[in-house]
Amino acid sequence: MMRKVKSVVLITSFLLSFITPHVALAVQVNTIPEIKITSIKSGDTFIDEKDWSNFSVTRGLKLLINYTPKNNFTDLFYRVYLDGIMLNSKYEANSFILSGMNNGVHIFRIIPFTADLIEGTPLVFSFTVRDELPKPEPKAVQSVGGPSISQEIIYTLGGLVLVQLVIIIFLLTHKRTKKGTQEIKEKVTQPKTKNNSQEEIKELKRAHQKVLEELKKQYAENEYLQQKIKELTEDVKSLEGANVRLVEQKEKLTESKHKLEALQLQKEELFAIAIHDIKNPASAIRGYIELLNSYDLNATEQHDIMISLVETSDSIVQLSQNMCSMIAKNMPEPKYKLKPSSINKIIDDVCMQNGSYAKSKKVILKNAGLSTLPDVNMDTDKIEEALDNLVNNAIKYAPPETNVEIRSFIKDANKKYVVVEVKDTGVGLSEEDIKKSFQKGTVLTPKPTGLEQSSGLGLWIVKKIIEEHNGRVYVNSKEGVGSTFGFELPVE
Repeated sequence: MMRKVKSVVLITSFLLSFITPHVALAVQVNTIPEIKITSIKSGDTFIDEKDWSNFSVTRGLKLLINYTPKNNFTDLFYRVYLDGIMLNSKYEANSFILSGMNNGVHIFRIIPFTADLIEGTPLVFSFTVRDELPKPEPKAVQSVGGPSISQEIIYTLGGLVLVQLVIIIFLLTHKRTKKGTQEIKEKVTQPKTKNNSQEEIKELKRAHQKVLEELKKQYAENEYLQQKIKELTEDVKSLEGANVRLVEQKEKLTESKHKLEALQLQKEELFAIAIHDIKNPASAIRGYIELLNSYDLNATEQHDIMISLVETSDSIVQLSQNMCSMIAKNMPEPKYKLKPSSINKIIDDVCMQNGSYAKSKKVILKNAGLSTLPDVNMDTDKIEEALDNLVNNAIKYAPPETNVEIRSFIKDANKKYVVVEVKDTGVGLSEEDIKKSFQKGTVLTPKPTGLEQSSGLGLWIVKKIIEEHNGRVYVNSKEGVGSTFGFELPVE
């Protein structure tokens, strides 16, 4: 009886000494948070668990991933990544929705961490987005993520415990089978039985010591692997930070590129407008000179023409000077200088500047504007440029012995808009020409009656100037009757 008690005590002591380190290790390895997937849903269809390691979804469908902690952690936060780009740095819910993904292979990664910033084992899986899913093929069953290093150690140690228990049970059964024989020969073999028991105890102690040494070795390997995981996690964080900086630099470069493209476009438009602005005064000077040579003018008419020549020449010089300044200083186009001004004075000046041109083409230029127009908040040079383009165009395309009339009036009783129109009785425009009349670089079907050249920029410049003043341009025309080009400007 005493031998049985001693055997039980010995076995109990052995099991306690063997299991205690295992329990301590299990408590230790469970201090790192882990998560597991509970379901993956594409649109209205759940993905089979055996396909979680690598599956395909149809483009345009939302992907819902549900997950939960594997151990006793409750209040966890998550960092969520897709293709190495962080989608959320402190996500709290136990499900995440992916949408708007392009075709191709994508990698989804989520890292759990506690409020104390203790990071857990990342959960990573890949999937493919396609326009149309292929027919399903047999796949080998794979576990998502796989067991962690800590779980593998626990499984190994559990197997060793089972082996030791089988050995103990075998020894006890073997001893019971020979119990009768041992009792008969107890007196004779008592010293030998005692020696056998001592040997068994020694064997058990040696086995116990061996298991402890194996456990210690596994524990050291676990610590080494955890240190490597920690180092790899730091490397991943560094790479993610570098990736974020690269993305920021890319965005800055893209923004700089867009700014350069906008400046280039502005530069091209500025040159086009400046060259066109120089062309009109140059044409006017030519018309004045032809008028002086072709007509018998009195002293007053000659004096008026000389004044017009001087003013037109000053305009060309000023335009050239502005262009040179902007090119030298790499300056953008200057902003409009808005101030309340009289539209009547602008109409008078444009009529005087184009008078000789109209006479040289035998076109009658009339000023039929309203004399009591309110002042308009505008850049006078730009509005004069716009009106000069309209009048110059009308004379350019007008047949001899026809009229070009400038009209101005208030649009409604509340005096909210001032309207200026240039009406001719020329060839008119087709519906197709009317649709594209204000487009940049568009040369309309009618031909200048004096074989002048057309750049297709005049009406586009008018539209650009008027819209900068919050106004509106329009055209009414009918083939064989004539055309009316006009614009309206807000009074306030």
